Amino acid sequence: MSKLAKFKLRPIFKGISLTFTTEAIVLIAFFVIYRLIGENFGPEGVGEYSLIKKVIGFLQPLLLLGLGIGLPRYIAMSQDKGERSSYTKSGVLVVAILIFIFLIFINLFKGQFAKIFFGTITYTNLVFPFSLFLAGLTLHALVYSYFRGRLFVKRFNFLQIINLSAVPLIILIFFKNITIGRMVTLIGITTIIISFLFSLFFIKELFGPTEKWQFKNSLKELLKYSLPRVPGDFALAGLLSLGPIFATHFASIQEVGYLSVSQSLLRTVGVAITPLGLVLLPKVSGLIVNEKQETIRENLNFLIGAVLQCSVFVCVQLIIFTDAMIKYWLGPEFFSAIPIMRIVFLSIIFYTFYLALRSILDAVKVKPLNTINLFISLGIFLFIAGILLFSVKLFSPIISLSIALTSGMGCLGILTYLSIRKIYPKEMKKDLNYLWTALVINILLGAVAVLIKSFVASKLYYLIVFEIMLGTVYLLSLWLLKIDWIREVPKIIKVK
Repeated sequence: MSKLAKFKLRPIFKGISLTFTTEAIVLIAFFVIYRLIGENFGPEGVGEYSLIKKVIGFLQPLLLLGLGIGLPRYIAMSQDKGERSSYTKSGVLVVAILIFIFLIFINLFKGQFAKIFFGTITYTNLVFPFSLFLAGLTLHALVYSYFRGRLFVKRFNFLQIINLSAVPLIILIFFKNITIGRMVTLIGITTIIISFLFSLFFIKELFGPTEKWQFKNSLKELLKYSLPRVPGDFALAGLLSLGPIFATHFASIQEVGYLSVSQSLLRTVGVAITPLGLVLLPKVSGLIVNEKQETIRENLNFLIGAVLQCSVFVCVQLIIFTDAMIKYWLGPEFFSAIPIMRIVFLSIIFYTFYLALRSILDAVKVKPLNTINLFISLGIFLFIAGILLFSVKLFSPIISLSIALTSGMGCLGILTYLSIRKIYPKEMKKDLNYLWTALVINILLGAVAVLIKSFVASKLYYLIVFEIMLGTVYLLSLWLLKIDWIREVPKIIKVK
C-alpha cells in the first residue's frame, strides 16, 4: 500500500458528519441566543421567546401536513426529473396555501389566539410577530425537505446554519433596545426571505411543465403517505409544547420559561442523533427501492447499541452538572430551573432513541407506526399531567408537568424499540447487554463526577476538560470490553 494512501469517509458518513457539525453549530448558537435574550430581556423575556417557539412547534405540523417526512421520501424515490418535479410542486402548493389561510385567520382573531396559546390577552401584541416567525420556519422546513430528499447535504446544512443560527444572532447583536415582539418580527421576515432565496435552486422544477394526470397522482400519493403522519407530528409537538402552554394557565411566565428552556435543551441534546435521521430517511428509502433490506438489518444492531450507550452517558452527566450548566449559561438568577431541568433530562435516553429509529420506521413502513406510538405517549403525558394537576397535587404545577413529559417520553422510547424489533426481531438479549453495560459503567463514572464536582465545576474550562476526559474514558472502556458497535467505527473509513 502506498504511503500516500488517502483515507476517505464513505458518502453516507460524509453526510452524517457534515450534518452533525451543522447541528453542533446550531446547538452552540442556541446557548448563545438564550444567553443574549436573558441578558437583554431577563427571565420574562426568556419566557416569552420560549413560549413563542413552543407554540410554533405545536402548530407547525398543521401547516406541513406530514410533508417534512413525505416530501424527502418521495423525492428520493423518484425515478426521473419529471416525477420529482411533480412531487415538489404538489408539496409546495399545499403548504403555501395553508400558510396563507392560517396567517390570515390567527391575525383576525388575535385576542382569542393569545388567550388560548399565550395564556392571556396581554400578549396579543405578540401574535403578528409570531405569525411571521411561524411562516418563516415553515417555509424553511419545506425548502429543507426538498434538499434533504435530493441528499444535497451541503445546501440543507447551509440553510440550517443561516436561518437557525446566524439570523437570530445577528439580530440580537446589532439591534439593541428593541422589544421581544420586534425581535421576533425581524427574525420571521429574514427567515422568509432567505428560505425563498434558497428555493431558487429548484425554481425550474416548481414552474416547469408537468402533465395534469402526473401532478394529480403525485399529490394523491404524497398526501396518502404524509397525512396519516400529521397526527404523529402533532402528537410529538404536543409532547414538546403542551407543557409550557398548559403552564401559562397555572404558573408565572418565568416558570413557563424554565420549563420551555428545559424542553428546548432536551431537543438540542438530540443534536447527536438528528443527523442520523436526516440522512437515513432518504437513504433507507433508496435501499428499499433497490430491495436491499438486509443492509438495513445488518446495521440496525450497531445503531441501537451506539444510541443506548451514548445517551446514558449524556443523561447522567447533564443531571449531575445541571446547576453548573445554568450558572455558566443563563446565570444564577435561573437556579430555580434546576429541579425542572433534572426531571426533563431523564427523558434523554428515550427521546434520543426515538430520534434515531423513527426514520427507519417511516422508511420501511407505509403504516404510520410512529404516529401510533406518539399518540399513546401523548395520552400518557395528558393522563399523568391531569392526575398531578387536578387530583393528586403532590408537586407544584411546573414540576408536575415536567414529570408528565418525562413519563410520555419514556413511553415513546419503549414503544419505538418494540416497533423496530417487531420488524427486525433479533438480538433483543444483546440490546439488554448494551443497556446494562452502559448503566454499570456510568454509575461508576457518575460517582467519580459527584466526588470531585465541587472542584471541576469551579471553572468552566475545568468542567469542559473533565467531560472530555470522562467521555474518552467511557469510550475506551467500551472498546476494551469489545463492544461491537464501537469497533465498527474505524470501518467507516476507506483506504483509497
